[in-house]
Amino acid sequence: MSSRWADSAEDAAEDARKKAEKEEKKRLKAEKQRKAEEEAQRAAAAQANGHTTRDGERPSKRRRLSGEDAGNEPSGDTPERGLLRFEAPTWQPCRSVERFDRLNHIEEGSYGYVSRAREETTGEIVAIKKLKLDSARDAGFPVTALREIQCLNAAKHRHIVQLREVVTGEGSAKGDIYIVMEFLEHDLKTLQEDMEEPFMPSEVKTLMLQLGSAVEFLHEHWILHRDLKTSNILMNNRGEIKLADFGMARFCGDPPPQNLTQLVVTLWYRSPELLLGATTYDSSVDMWSLGCIFGELLTRNPLLQGKNEVDQLSKVSFAPSRRGLDRTDAYPVFM
Repeated sequence: MSSRWADSAEDAAEDARKKAEKEEKKRLKAEKQRKAEEEAQRAAAAQANGHTTRDGERPSKRRRLSGEDAGNEPSGDTPERGLLRFEAPTWQPCRSVERFDRLNHIEEGSYGYVSRAREETTGEIVAIKKLKLDSARDAGFPVTALREIQCLNAAKHRHIVQLREVVTGEGSAKGDIYIVMEFLEHDLKTLQEDMEEPFMPSEVKTLMLQLGSAVEFLHEHWILHRDLKTSNILMNNRGEIKLADFGMARFCGDPPPQNLTQLVVTLWYRSPELLLGATTYDSSVDMWSLGCIFGELLTRNPLLQGKNEVDQLSKVSFAPSRRGLDRTDAYPVFM
């Protein structure tokens, strides 16, 4: 009986494999060393050919080439190496608001002052919104301004006002921040007040198609506007409308975040769940405002003009019955 510690055929094969691997490593190491020596000899020969002079004199110091001579330097046998290129950063420092000539004041909103201005370089008319930062200078940049810039930057749509750039003040107004947007001549609220008759049904249909397209784009990109009303809908002289004023807008998700702000949306356009104190809501608050705007375009007057939240809620509940409708039809009419 052979001992289990004796060498077997498998042990012999394993030893042979290890010996072969060791010999292969030695051969590769020797080959690498030989190539290194040959490379060093070629480099020394090239250096000797390039720097030796007649009579064994010491070569002169290499002359520094100027910008004109550098392009004519012979390359020799050495291939020309390209310069490393580094991509420039995409961000740029904010321009100064002094690049714009402010023409006249337009309106004051909840989160800024809007003015009409002309850009000096191009002569283009733009709208400049000065953000209200006085109450938050010690606490840092206000979150409402950050959300407005973020949402406007993400909302690239033909029926949403375009954010051009963000500029800063100079001198005594160095800490002021301004948002530069495209300028439109009218807003629906002022336009309806100056009209003798309301919009025709075909015109209302065109306006609602444009407005619905903008709101659909926002909701598809998880943005809640939270302040839809006729004064925030701008119109140019070609009948094209664009949604503006994203001071209350914010990104949301599914499910929506907890403890959202309750005091959003102007009172006449506020949905019942907000009037009842809901802090978790979704895009339905914008859809309710959209329905109120639809009715206002048809009648030229806001549908539900409450004096406070309680009065507004009562008008939402009982307004259909005042028009001779059954109470059970209240919500289908407005939803």
